[in-house]
Amino acid sequence: MNMVKIHRLPTLKRLALVSALLVAVSAHGETGDSVGEVSLVLGKAYIRTQGKELPVRAGTQVRVSDEIITEANGHVHIEFVDNALLSVRPDSRLEIQRYDFDPAKPSESSIKLNLLEGVTRSISGDGAHAARERFRLNTPIAAIGVRGTDFVVSANSQAVRALVNEGAIVMAPFSDNCLATAFGPCAAN
Repeated sequence: MNMVKIHRLPTLKRLALVSALLVAVSAHGETGDSVGEVSLVLGKAYIRTQGKELPVRAGTQVRVSDEIITEANGHVHIEFVDNALLSVRPDSRLEIQRYDFDPAKPSESSIKLNLLEGVTRSISGDGAHAARERFRLNTPIAAIGVRGTDFVVSANSQAVRALVNEGAIVMAPFSDNCLATAFGPCAAN
């Protein structure tokens, strides 16, 4: 008969090991992978990340769920992992809700930004060019999808204005047929 001997760690060691693993997993889940990097900051601007509001500097890494906040004199440029460029203009708030991009599979990209207020300029990168139906810029009252593009959007709770420098966009007000939770352009009427 073969005997199997079971070794057990003392309770305190087991608790310490489990605690260390939980801290490591929780830290990774909070920070997430960088989806872009701030390339230019003018004036006062902040990033709300992991529940903290920190000053933005060139080189600051940007992650999903981060919110970029600019003051009256603030201006932030971000270069994303898919070579997209985003400019957050003065008195603006923009949240990065989703940014999935794999250079080996750009057609499977999924990008969602939320302009809570203010002005932003977006120049599409490889992700939006390869997966236009999975790019969305939400504003307080409307959704914007792209057709490989360079555009500027100004938004508040009452109005949205857009200027297209190159390419085309599809803009539609939120409705039962155009949900804020969806991706891509809403059907143009």
